Amino acid sequence: MPSDENKDLTVIEKGLKADLSKNFALGNCTVEELAFGIKVLKLIVIMGDEGGLVDSVEQRIRSFSDVGEVEIEEVSLIS
Repeated sequence: MPSDENKDLTVIEKGLKADLSKNFALGNCTVEELAFGIKVLKLIVIMGDEGGLVDSVEQRIRSFSDVGEVEIEEVSLIS
């Protein structure tokens, strides 16, 4: 979620993709309406299964000034 509803999600998306693509593969990225006109950015990050990587990615996303909240919706293994 952006830090406030006036933040441009496309700018946040470009920044996150530029940062995260240095170390991880990225999948689909979508903007979805949450409720009451609030929009959220959903980003798929593909990474190894080493311990602590999920928390590391969450902290990197949270460190962006325009990001208000981060929620991991799903973690699964690709076989």
